[in-house]
Amino acid sequence: MTASEIARETIKQMAVRRVEPTPDNYAQIYLEISGKPAKEDAASALRKALKQLPHDSMEQTNWVNRWEKVLKQDNWQGLADLLKEAMLQQLSHSTKWPKAIRTLMQGWDDKRTGMDIGKKREMLERVLINFGNDDTLSEKLLGMANNWLPADARVEGVTAAPESKDNTAVMAAPAAIEPLTKEELPVEVQQFHSAYTILQTLLKQTLHLGLIPRLEGYPDLQSEAVALQESTERAKKLKEWEALAKSLKALLLRVEVIGAKEDDVRGDIIDLLHLLLSNIGELVADDSWLSGQVYAVQSIIGGPLDRAKLKLAEKSLKEVIYKQGLLKHSLIEARNSFKTLISSFIDKLKYMGDASELYGGKIESYAQQLSQTDDLIKINELVNLLMRDTSVMQTDIMRSRDDLLNQQRVASDTQQRILKLQDELTQLSEVVRIDQLTGVLNRRGMDEAFSTEIARYRRNGEPLSVALLDIDNFKFLNDQHGHAAGDTALKHLASVVKRTVRPTDIVTRMGGEEFVVILPNTNLEEAVTTMSRLQRALTKEYFLGNNQKLLITFSAGVALFQEEDDVASILLRADQAMYLAKKSGKNRVMTDIDLQQNQA
Repeated sequence: MTASEIARETIKQMAVRRVEPTPDNYAQIYLEISGKPAKEDAASALRKALKQLPHDSMEQTNWVNRWEKVLKQDNWQGLADLLKEAMLQQLSHSTKWPKAIRTLMQGWDDKRTGMDIGKKREMLERVLINFGNDDTLSEKLLGMANNWLPADARVEGVTAAPESKDNTAVMAAPAAIEPLTKEELPVEVQQFHSAYTILQTLLKQTLHLGLIPRLEGYPDLQSEAVALQESTERAKKLKEWEALAKSLKALLLRVEVIGAKEDDVRGDIIDLLHLLLSNIGELVADDSWLSGQVYAVQSIIGGPLDRAKLKLAEKSLKEVIYKQGLLKHSLIEARNSFKTLISSFIDKLKYMGDASELYGGKIESYAQQLSQTDDLIKINELVNLLMRDTSVMQTDIMRSRDDLLNQQRVASDTQQRILKLQDELTQLSEVVRIDQLTGVLNRRGMDEAFSTEIARYRRNGEPLSVALLDIDNFKFLNDQHGHAAGDTALKHLASVVKRTVRPTDIVTRMGGEEFVVILPNTNLEEAVTTMSRLQRALTKEYFLGNNQKLLITFSAGVALFQEEDDVASILLRADQAMYLAKKSGKNRVMTDIDLQQNQA
């Protein structure tokens, strides 16, 4: 290539690579294209040399970082200062070490300061531990040894380290090093620092929000957890974190033991509650509303405890307790009304009996007087007296009758209130038969419906078919769009099924994504037709899940009830036929006859 061609290609490559158009970059790419070796400048050579230097200590790392900083800034005056500093430091070291060793030997043997060998050995070990990898070690040794000598024998020009009360020299800190900003630190150091900060924060939050609140009943463990949380804020060195990890592990082991004991206690309480509810269920078997609530609680504690279900059961039980209070009050009113009615009835009968006896005596007297006189005036007077007494007797009887009728009305009104409350309690008990998510019958409602329909089948001999539906790819739907979309799909399917089947057909949710449809007076062929029509109706309707239009399908298995069947056997055949529909490609309807033919 000619020089002009190389120049054009160089400019093109600078644009493609998006490098800054500086003379250095142009020269580097020009030499690269022409094939000539690039001359390495002094800064690049120095950077390579710095990368090969050891980074075993913080002092070494900081020293290299200072050099890299001035190179990055093209600060040649700063580079000259560093070279001068390094040279002076090396010259200083070459003269300080012989002086330091000589002074150390003199101070070691000198006993005039009253410091014994043991104390000197302890001080020497301390200096070596603290400054063994430090460039100021010679200065520290010289200062320490000067302390061991009396004032008139000390080396001039050396500042002795100040002494503490126990005559122990206090070591000065290493020479200050110009700190680097966070952005100037190596990438690995920045990443480590960020990870350390995140982990420290997570540990504090875990202790504060996760562990400490759950140790309310264990003050000793809670205090220990609080102390560990405070330690996470102070821990800086590796040894401190190792001690913290050890303490945290010991605490968690103790918490685990307590948790296991609490799980055992919780299990024992649930077993006891199961036993109590079973006994109550036997005692109140005739009270449908109370037995329904017992069944609801048994269903909740029979599986994994769910707070939403517990709250729903609590709300239902509170409503029952309120209704029970009203019913009890009404029953007391009814009982008192009946007592008053009976008491009034007895009193009226007694009064009427006494009055009848009184009036009977008067009538008898009037009759005797009438038989003994022929005087018309006297007879007229006796008749008037008889009519007056008869009228009074009739008025008393009518008043007593009105009182009795009024008491009867009060008792009748009270009875109507009692019947109304009993109807409301019966409706309340129906809640435990309904699946709260989809609004169709739950497993208990399905069992009761099966009992009714099987009894009708055995009584009338009408065909009875059962269909078991399972949503296709339901797990994928949950994973892809979330559990809220899964719940919406279940409600959507239940709604479409209820609208499509006959009013006499019974729709139930057996559990999960499985539904059972009981089809009375329906043969196998008609049941397959119904399920196929339901599939077509479902494919015409979308539902919203996670703000998206979604379409679901189901596979169904249909079985015809036989004389020897029970609930378990017909559901098993329908379930096996449904799995055959799944294996055959999904969104299909298979029967127990198809299952037999497939097995043959």
